[in-house]
Amino acid sequence: MQDERFNRLIKQDTTPPESVLKLLEQTCIGTNGTLYQLLDTREKIQRLDTPHFIYIERNQKAIGTVTLCARDISLNQTLFSALYVRYFAFDQRFKRSEEKSRGQSYFHRYFQSLFDTSNFNPQQAKYEKQLYWAFIDPDNARSFNMNEHFGFRTIGSFKTKAFSRVNPKKRNVERLKKEDEEGVLLAIQHFYRMFNFFSPIHLFEENNYFVLRHQGEIVCGIQANPVHWRIKNLPGLMGKFMLKYASSIPRIRKLINPSNHRFLATEGLFWKDGFEHLIAELLEGVLAETKHHSLLIWTDTQNNMLGQLPIKWGFIQQMKTDNEVRIVAKFNSFNEEEIEQIIQQPKYLSGFDMT
Repeated sequence: MQDERFNRLIKQDTTPPESVLKLLEQTCIGTNGTLYQLLDTREKIQRLDTPHFIYIERNQKAIGTVTLCARDISLNQTLFSALYVRYFAFDQRFKRSEEKSRGQSYFHRYFQSLFDTSNFNPQQAKYEKQLYWAFIDPDNARSFNMNEHFGFRTIGSFKTKAFSRVNPKKRNVERLKKEDEEGVLLAIQHFYRMFNFFSPIHLFEENNYFVLRHQGEIVCGIQANPVHWRIKNLPGLMGKFMLKYASSIPRIRKLINPSNHRFLATEGLFWKDGFEHLIAELLEGVLAETKHHSLLIWTDTQNNMLGQLPIKWGFIQQMKTDNEVRIVAKFNSFNEEEIEQIIQQPKYLSGFDMT
């Protein structure tokens, strides 16, 4: 009977209701070390790829939401339709009551059954081959442990590189022209041909793909989306110093402004062989073109593609803590050989997904 009452509280929609938007706007991301709040949720949520909002609503207030995005990705060099866990957010009071239940609540049972299906619908369940994946900070003790409760397993990890310049210089960088998109997409697909989880879904959005030419030929490029955060906490003594004083120091404020932090989230970085030396010029030119002072690049720890680049990353990279974040997945009807293949290959990471 209680399960039935709980199921009536669960709703699904492909458009985010106002209650879910408010919950996401209030949610802080990260850990006790690094904690931030997304300030551009309403704009970005309209750009999600095939979203499905599963939420718990009580008295017209969302107390929890899981948002899944259906997406075709590369998986062991074939195309596979998978589900990315975009948002996993819950009201603080709901979190505390769930933590006390130690994974035995109706909530946990419902989502255990949901992730066992291929169509995320326990009431009309299908049990075909399916993959769910997400990103989890292993130090975030407050988040639900998806590995333990919902059958997810760690399949890799990634780190973040920060490129920053106080006064970025104009370079020979331009926004990608429509007529060049097809050729650049082929170059990107070739660059990431051995990567799992590659999808072009957020490439070329908002006219924010930038390229650099050599003798008229496009030799490198990157997607760079503007992001707006409020930084609530940073780890260590340097982090505490930055939170307190960064906004009052003009040069540092350009790079880090905790109450109004703006940067670029990137993906789809590629370069042609022999042009690695131009990537620093590309990144600085993108900052100058967009009037930003920093950008982030996410890379799988199994892939050292950034290590071969002759780049001075700048102040933010020097001062930030280099934490690893886990890539986790739930495999339904995959055999162990397929799973091991997925684990062994590097994973493509989308800056849009991370922010």
